[in-house]
Amino acid sequence: MKIIVDNGGTKSDWAIIEQNKKFSGPGINVFNSEEQIVCQLRQLLSEDLLTSENVSIDFYTAGLTKSVEMKIIKIFHKYFNDLKVSVFSDMLCASRALFQFNKGIACILGTGSNCAYFDGTKNHQMNPSLGYLFGDEGSGYDLGKQLLIKYFNNELSSDLNIAFEKETKMNKDQLISSIYSSNKKKFDVANFSFFLKKHESNNQIRKIISDSILNFLTTYVFKYMHMKCDYNNCTVGLIGSIAFNFSDIIDQIMLKYDVKYIIIEKPIDSLIKYYKT
Repeated sequence: MKIIVDNGGTKSDWAIIEQNKKFSGPGINVFNSEEQIVCQLRQLLSEDLLTSENVSIDFYTAGLTKSVEMKIIKIFHKYFNDLKVSVFSDMLCASRALFQFNKGIACILGTGSNCAYFDGTKNHQMNPSLGYLFGDEGSGYDLGKQLLIKYFNNELSSDLNIAFEKETKMNKDQLISSIYSSNKKKFDVANFSFFLKKHESNNQIRKIISDSILNFLTTYVFKYMHMKCDYNNCTVGLIGSIAFNFSDIIDQIMLKYDVKYIIIEKPIDSLIKYYKT
């Protein structure tokens, strides 16, 4: 029996291939302790399933490092009847979901951002993933950050400023203190992308969104399409909440630059198709 997992920072999607069954749950923080991860897994999966024979799991996750891979493998072997588990990056999950066995440039635009060239079998890194401190252009975090910069610098129009303070129920001093004292700063800042979506029709808001996404595309994707012959005429695939929710803005950018592209909201359905092919 094959189980596939798309594990993100806030949510995880699961599929049992042979049973045509899907379900979702909280994201598993792979940097938590073994005990915390085991507890989450037992809440998500039935004991019968976890202790069944001939079960294999393909676990795709954000935040993958070698130590994370070894930890996940150890947990399934130690606590769950020595289940066979393979651990992959969320970037490979995106590539397989977007392109199946074809070539393309895969992009994740969610809370964070990343991209890779997929040759139909494996990914080739196009740029180092620098995380939210040094990268994540076009992500929910970057969108929220750009909005906050304009708010704190008094650059929002008066109507947007009023709407923003009504939404946050805080003044500038209170808000900046709240953000800096939070132990989940990245997610708190990324959550302000919901305000951008709510006011997407506003020209100033649309410019913030467009500039952020275009910065991601020109910094990474378009540059490599011109530099590397393998990337020429490649389809660009975008996946994640930001790509899906601001697809009309991406439409305009891709039309202007004459780039072939596809957008899907989340990988799990297309990933099931990949495994059944």
